Amino acid sequence: MPASKSDEILKKIYRELAAGKLGQVGTPFLTVRELAAAENISLKTAFNIVSRLNNEGIIGKEGRSYKILQTRPPALNHKSSMLIGFMATCLESPFFAKLACHAEEMAHSAGASLIIASSNYNFETEKERLEMFVRQGVSGIMICPWAATKKEEAFYKTLNVPFVLLGRKLETISCDAVLVNNQKAGTQMAHHLCKQGIKEFAYIGQQGKLLDSRLSGFRTGLMENAISEKCLSTHFLDSHFPEECRKTILKLLKNRSGARLGIFCYHDLFAVRVIHCCAELGIKIPEEVSVAGFDDLPAAKEIYPPLTSVSYPVPEMARIAFETLYAKIRFGSHPDGGIARYLDSKCVIRESTVIKNNHPKR
Repeated sequence: MPASKSDEILKKIYRELAAGKLGQVGTPFLTVRELAAAENISLKTAFNIVSRLNNEGIIGKEGRSYKILQTRPPALNHKSSMLIGFMATCLESPFFAKLACHAEEMAHSAGASLIIASSNYNFETEKERLEMFVRQGVSGIMICPWAATKKEEAFYKTLNVPFVLLGRKLETISCDAVLVNNQKAGTQMAHHLCKQGIKEFAYIGQQGKLLDSRLSGFRTGLMENAISEKCLSTHFLDSHFPEECRKTILKLLKNRSGARLGIFCYHDLFAVRVIHCCAELGIKIPEEVSVAGFDDLPAAKEIYPPLTSVSYPVPEMARIAFETLYAKIRFGSHPDGGIARYLDSKCVIRESTVIKNNHPKR
């Protein structure tokens, strides 16, 4: 069989390893027979491919079988002049700043350069800056997408460079993405607040975000606890206008009923503003109002009372996104379409939602 066929199979294996389709580090790799059957090749050719992967340090023999030792293609360790674009949603947000920082570290480890821009929660701005990336000759882009409609999503097809999404996937286009299961996290937060005996709820979301899986999951969790939809009020704010945010939050707090109110925020910055407004009005947290956020930023631990929030591994998101993008650039798009990689999140419970005597063991 021509050597080029073996090379194509190796490229495919590199892509699937980077995307996590063949397992994680430490998990068993395909046997020679399994590889031969999967690719419809001879046992000799399959053996040669496995031997090459072993020599490259991608897999290693343990007993009679092979295990995955690394998920990066070997070329990732060589220096290159590759230019990568990183599109954040808002660089003023500590979360996106941290994500961009880790992405830059990954790029530099491969000898690549990273250029960073922000959409500032606006699709037209995002579109303009992504087109700028392409004009500057980037090899690929990591994107925290803000597109919400089918027409907006269709734009990504025109980029003509490989890209990987961070934070969410598109509804109408199949493409690689690295995400946190926001809906599950929202559901878990609803269950936590309901366990505190709360019966009335509010959600503070980001204005302009039409598809909010955090809110969707929160609604699901409330329903699972037999909480009526009428017990939840929703408010969508623009974080770029702090005074408007403050006015809306103050109005929400002043108009609440006598019952304890549970407020879940789209991100920690909104939650911090809620805590400040409660202090301004003399409202006790968590006795009168319980507050929870999302992203578990450093401020969540520092503010008083410490903020309950959703935490997830930002460095791992950046690493997987970069390795997936690098494999796409070096070896082409995966023939089976986009792969969505979901990372686990957890609710970090702090004093902003739990009355001291009811605080769970840590």
